[in-house]
Amino acid sequence: MALGRALAHSFAAVVVALTLASGAAGAGAVPVTVTAKPTQISTQLGDSFVFETTITNPTGSETEALIAHLNLLSLRNDVYVDPEDWSPNRTRYIGTIPAGQSRTLTWKLKAVNGGSLAAYVAVLQEASPTLPPATSQAIQIDIATRDTLNAGGILPLALGIPAALALVAGGIRITRRRQ
Repeated sequence: MALGRALAHSFAAVVVALTLASGAAGAGAVPVTVTAKPTQISTQLGDSFVFETTITNPTGSETEALIAHLNLLSLRNDVYVDPEDWSPNRTRYIGTIPAGQSRTLTWKLKAVNGGSLAAYVAVLQEASPTLPPATSQAIQIDIATRDTLNAGGILPLALGIPAALALVAGGIRITRRRQ
């Protein structure tokens, strides 16, 4: 009985090893790894910043043509994020990657909203877009807002226009009283 169990476990181990060696365990997913750096970014509202992703082909054969896509989301439900405002170049058609090689992409973004956000890159195969994508880890992005009394130099206008209107209105009243 013990010998039968041992043979069954050995057989199962051989099947798993052969499956892994043939690459079938990764079947159904894009066969690349995606890493990002840095993993945390702190910046201010309105500033630009960059991060890189490296897409590596750990297999023994060239990949299919690949597409990398930048994704961005807020970590709070009260902040709306429109990714097109952050980066106009969020999709990259990167072609194939030879066996054992990698490709590094630089992503440039501009901080449009304050708060805590996350960015990650998903990689799909052009010819098989329904396969589950390979994704990078999320990059935590903390964006400080700038609290300023004179945002964009508007303070003189914000105070000056109402003051000028009040003076004009006062002048009209004085002129009417004299008549």
